Amino acid sequence: MPRIARKTPLFSTLCTVLALSCFPAAAGPAEQRAVFDAGSPQLLQAVGKLTVPGHDRVDGRRRSREENCTASLVAPSTILTAWHCLEYYSDLSRDPQFSLPAVMGEVSVAATRLADGGGMDADWALMRLARPIRQVNPLPVAAPPAASDARLLIAGYARDSGLGAGGQRLTWQSDCRVEDREASRVGMDCVTYKGASGGPVLVDGRVVGVISAGDGQRRTYFAPFSAGTRFFSLYRLHAR
Repeated sequence: MPRIARKTPLFSTLCTVLALSCFPAAAGPAEQRAVFDAGSPQLLQAVGKLTVPGHDRVDGRRRSREENCTASLVAPSTILTAWHCLEYYSDLSRDPQFSLPAVMGEVSVAATRLADGGGMDADWALMRLARPIRQVNPLPVAAPPAASDARLLIAGYARDSGLGAGGQRLTWQSDCRVEDREASRVGMDCVTYKGASGGPVLVDGRVVGVISAGDGQRRTYFAPFSAGTRFFSLYRLHAR
């Protein structure tokens, strides 16, 4: 599928130019997350790691890099992640890999891009798996509720040195609250770190957006799925 034209708004540019992650290093806020285990919401079994090979340029030189993000199974052969996790994917000889470490030891499957929002102002991407994963139930997707008091649950393979163990453990947090809304993103009061990008934001067991950015201090932003938008038409087309 031809690559969709990318938009690069100021927010994305600053994250790159300043050589900072959109999730700066942790500075020690009070830990509210939990590590996924047998007592956690079992729907989170559908949340896995996404490893993306790619290249960027430093001082005019092409450099190999690997992006480690989070993605969710939303259909047996379809996963959902963030657009910026694929921003530097250019080595078509190597496919991104999606893995579910929590299931039967580990399941790892190659993934290819289906469609994406094209930039940080629509920070989502759908990917097709080389083979379906049927060991777990996919997460359903829905538009966010209009009520501002909805409680959100987030999950991801954050690469902090604490509970995330450098991206080795799935961490999650419930009872997150919306703090502000912008045209293309929503801020909430839960904290997570780099590596959680692309992770699901859920309300009542349904994915209403994907983790997009954060300050590593007190706020995380997610890209919401507004009803009637291009995302839902593509999701209905591909999530089979």
